[in-house]
Amino acid sequence: MEHSFQFFENRDCRYFPCHDGLSALNCLFCYCPLYARIPCPGNPQFIKKDDGRMIKKCTACTFPHEPENYERIMRLLKSPAPGAGAAVSGADSPNGDNPNGGCHGGECRDRGADFLDFSVNVHPLGMPPAVQRALAGLMDSCVRYPDRQCTALKQALSRHCSIPEDMVCAGNGASEIITLAVDALSPRTALLVSPTFSGYERALAARHAAVSFCPLLREEDFCFTGRFAQAFFQQLEKRPDIVFLCQPNNPTGTCIPPDMLQNIAQRCERQGTFLVVDECFLGFVRGGIALSARRLLAAYTHVLVVDAATKLYAMPGLRLGWALCGNLALLRRMEQLQSEWSVSGPAQLAGIAALQEDGWLEKTQPLVEGGRQFLSAGLSECGCTVYPGTANFLLFTAPRRLDEGLLRRNICIRSSAGFHGLGDLDYRIAVLRESENRRLVTAVREVLDESE
Repeated sequence: MEHSFQFFENRDCRYFPCHDGLSALNCLFCYCPLYARIPCPGNPQFIKKDDGRMIKKCTACTFPHEPENYERIMRLLKSPAPGAGAAVSGADSPNGDNPNGGCHGGECRDRGADFLDFSVNVHPLGMPPAVQRALAGLMDSCVRYPDRQCTALKQALSRHCSIPEDMVCAGNGASEIITLAVDALSPRTALLVSPTFSGYERALAARHAAVSFCPLLREEDFCFTGRFAQAFFQQLEKRPDIVFLCQPNNPTGTCIPPDMLQNIAQRCERQGTFLVVDECFLGFVRGGIALSARRLLAAYTHVLVVDAATKLYAMPGLRLGWALCGNLALLRRMEQLQSEWSVSGPAQLAGIAALQEDGWLEKTQPLVEGGRQFLSAGLSECGCTVYPGTANFLLFTAPRRLDEGLLRRNICIRSSAGFHGLGDLDYRIAVLRESENRRLVTAVREVLDESE
């Protein structure tokens, strides 16, 4: 057939066809086999029908059902369904995973002590000693209800961030904070960078917000350039209800210059757009405090900063995140929407201990910077294109597929094909310890050599 969308006609759908009068060349969800299985990888937008139904608008789909995409659609359909142990698309899985995205879904947990997981970018040294000591005697905190107001934790965050205590909201990881912010604001329209963390889009989709994207360009190394700023401000002229920025951006590792961030905050404040800045990786960046949006909170009531203990303190299983904001009404609304006892007693204890760990950043930043430079040089020598980053991870493009060859060598890396604007040869890797980084570079060289 001329166009593969004709394979997918779904006349069993009670709403068929959703989009009367559109060209047959458009990507229509009534013709899409992915519709009931996984979120579309083609960046659909939500629209409201006359009868009140919310459906997805597919006319501008970046993943049209044409012959060149047929093989990839079939590959997605053959992947395990969500909940069956593997993620199938960036919009439906943690951190933008895809079928071969990473090893933290369960399949690689029993591979033994020799196994290296570069797909999860937590601190290479693991949990700080102070946190380990705090968690050593957990029985007492487990048999009592936690402090629902997180009083001691908020006090510790207030001291650590040099911010008034009432400007802090604690949550069950950064993901809950993001969801609470979206739920509290109920945005109809949103603006995101691409590629970026898929959790923003997932939270917005749950509220049926229409999402627009401003892309970082591969030819500009995914950096926040003047060209990007010009395009971004043009998008801001449409007055979206909410904007999400990631500092440094995940998965590119690139940072937003301070002047650009302040200009964005000024525009958002002026027009009533809420700016959410995710700084979960900023602690890994040398000089990161100068890049933080915290400095904007006193002057701008439409800026909310998200941070978490997950990455910097290697606590993903404990789930602890927080929001900082000068808009006290917004924070209290978020807390009203929050589940009771959302932040567990162990998470509160661990967070307080982590914030009191002396010298952790001073130890972390040189270690990560040196490891990142080593990986960048080694992968470049292997023929990979490595993009400049500042975080505890690197984005690179390989000349050929690497994931299966590395898995045979007991190493897991993270395919980035689930992120908007990235493909099957793009990978994001964590920065680990020196010996582990060396082993990865050696293995990449071997995989590429054997495939020639």
